[in-house]
Amino acid sequence: MAANVDPIRLLDLSVSAGERVLLEQVNVSFPGERISLIVGPSGVGKSVLLKLIGGLISGSSGSIQAQGRIAYGDRPIRLGEAGIVFQSFALLDELSPLGNVDLAESCSGRRPAGGRTPREWLDELNVPLQVPTARLSGGQRQRLAIARTLAANPPILLFDEPTSGLDPATGQQVATLIRQTHEKFGKTTIIVTHDYPTLLPIADQVFLFNACDKRLVELSRDQWSDLGTSIDEVAKQQRSHEPSSVTKPNVWTTTITTLKRFFEGTADVAGQACQGLFGLIPRWSNIKWGGRFFWHYARLVFGITAIIYLLLAGFINGFVTTYFTFQFFPFATYTEPLLIEDLSRALGFTIYRVFVPILACILIAARCGAAVTADVGGRQYGHQLDAMKTFGAPPAVYLLTAIMWSFLIGTPLLNFVSYAASVLASLFAFAWTHPERGPEFWGHHFFENLRQVGSMWYVGTGWLWGKLAASGLGIGAIAYFQGLKPKGSPADVSRSVTSTILWATLYVLVVHFVFSLVEFEGLRVQPET
Repeated sequence: MAANVDPIRLLDLSVSAGERVLLEQVNVSFPGERISLIVGPSGVGKSVLLKLIGGLISGSSGSIQAQGRIAYGDRPIRLGEAGIVFQSFALLDELSPLGNVDLAESCSGRRPAGGRTPREWLDELNVPLQVPTARLSGGQRQRLAIARTLAANPPILLFDEPTSGLDPATGQQVATLIRQTHEKFGKTTIIVTHDYPTLLPIADQVFLFNACDKRLVELSRDQWSDLGTSIDEVAKQQRSHEPSSVTKPNVWTTTITTLKRFFEGTADVAGQACQGLFGLIPRWSNIKWGGRFFWHYARLVFGITAIIYLLLAGFINGFVTTYFTFQFFPFATYTEPLLIEDLSRALGFTIYRVFVPILACILIAARCGAAVTADVGGRQYGHQLDAMKTFGAPPAVYLLTAIMWSFLIGTPLLNFVSYAASVLASLFAFAWTHPERGPEFWGHHFFENLRQVGSMWYVGTGWLWGKLAASGLGIGAIAYFQGLKPKGSPADVSRSVTSTILWATLYVLVVHFVFSLVEFEGLRVQPET
């Protein structure tokens, strides 16, 4: 071991997950430039410990509570000093293999190890350049994850179940690759695994994670041969400590819990909308990748499918409001000649300032908000967001900013698209139902209450922009933070999408209601005296 490499030390570390204590007053040192193996049965908390060491979980993160210190030498370990190769690989599938490595290298702020380029990293680890990331085999994805982590050049490498899900031959290749990487680049390496037969040959020291005794026990080399027995005993103790039955909550408890979640959700949405405003300030350390993420979310929010969606909705809105207003007007033979001009003016006003904005914002909340939440939620479930944190591309900087600007630009744009379709549909419906009056009559009266003398803008455009901006920013913030919530399964991603549709739609309705109270206060018809 090199004398100038600092160890990683756990000092009086206690960790709990909910009411379950995982570790208690643990003091352990992982020497620098060594491969340390942490073994134990599945589900004891090994991955939680790895995230604590990597800085991805703070002392108080949701259900995870930690006390004590994790030091790198004599100081606390900082986020980004430890590169994590996740069990799920956490690759960004929308990027090429080269893009994944380039992102890590560009955002890390460190010089590449050995001066290697992203292409050279892929060549060295035998990752094909031309195959899309999503189509790589398990072994290739593992090598790409290692290449990406090495490109960020962290002093510490953490591996979370690196051979899980791989066949024995590929697992052996990955183990050999880890050892070669460790020896070549001199990284301090910690591996958590339950696949000890594959990884034990490359280890310099081994720790047994004993969640029953709440300890991390270093095993001497003469104990390694009995490692399987030790793990089985820990697993048996773990099962004996599990509760035999779970009490089902009654109807009253379920009702109270549901109401509590609703009010907590309401408060969360208000807070999310405010937090999202800070995302409007670009803080990208790398402009190229900031722009790439903005383009990604811009296509989700106001890409071609969204434009078609809003075009069709606008056409239906304009046709229905105009056709049914005139076609089913009561006593049309007597009253329509007297009111047709007023009705045309009212239609033009309400389509521009009420009908289209509300409809467009609700559809944007449902369609675009859901798409963004699904994207962010999928990244959360696949640990891509955690991976981005480790190589210097924090999601709150790169993703939130891109999302907020996409909605700030996309909401007025999609509203305009929908309004243009509504106007054309209204003209078509009027010309169909009133061929004797013609398009000129419709055009003169439809826009009469909107035109301003000496101005290119319609009456109320400022109010319109205000509520569109408020709606778009709120939808963007809600979509991001709903996707950001912890995800333990694909079902959690689906639930977050449903929550976004619910809360974003409700938020939009409240915004338009509040704006209407203020916006149209001065337009109320005063009684004649």
